[in-house]
Amino acid sequence: MEGFTYVDGVVAVVIVLSAILAYSRGLVRESMAILGWVGAAVLAFIFAPQAQPLVKEIPVLNEFLDGSCELSIIVAFAGVFALALVVAALFTPLFSSAIQRTALGGIDQALGFLFGVARGVLLVAVAFIVYDRAIAANTVPAIDESRTAKLFATVQDKVDAMIPDDAPGWIVSQYQVLVNSCEADATVAPVTPGDETAPATEGTTQDGAATQNN
Repeated sequence: MEGFTYVDGVVAVVIVLSAILAYSRGLVRESMAILGWVGAAVLAFIFAPQAQPLVKEIPVLNEFLDGSCELSIIVAFAGVFALALVVAALFTPLFSSAIQRTALGGIDQALGFLFGVARGVLLVAVAFIVYDRAIAANTVPAIDESRTAKLFATVQDKVDAMIPDDAPGWIVSQYQVLVNSCEADATVAPVTPGDETAPATEGTTQDGAATQNN
């Protein structure tokens, strides 16, 4: 068909697959899955510094990490993230299945279908935004001449306005905060014996002075 490129076909497949998957799973399960990923990331960011010492005690990983603070904090983050994701994955199907067995099951699937379409459209819009930001100079005719690019121009502008220009910089800054947490622990100065005995020495000096006066 004139005016259509393979990009239009790929976009259609992405949206249809997203809608079918969300319809089969339901809105509740799709929403809980997204919340599970977000919650797992937040928990991993919070508890990675606490899990880092445990990671260093694992024999195989201890040799692989070789005392690297940055690698150990990354492995700790991944471990906490995976554990939280597994816990969320265990409870999500149970709750969503209970919803689908009730009279709300049909509504849940219908709303899931709409959610899947919206998610597919959002993914395509984000893909076009990444294309514009990353490959601004070297354009691809199949993308620029596709009907999807013209159709998504308005949606793309709205989504682009909501995405910060320095989104990659924000991710890097959060990673730096995570790495600095282990570096801060490594740079804590230990208490020297002289600092602990300083008050006692002062007291001894005063006692000695009192003895001489007597």
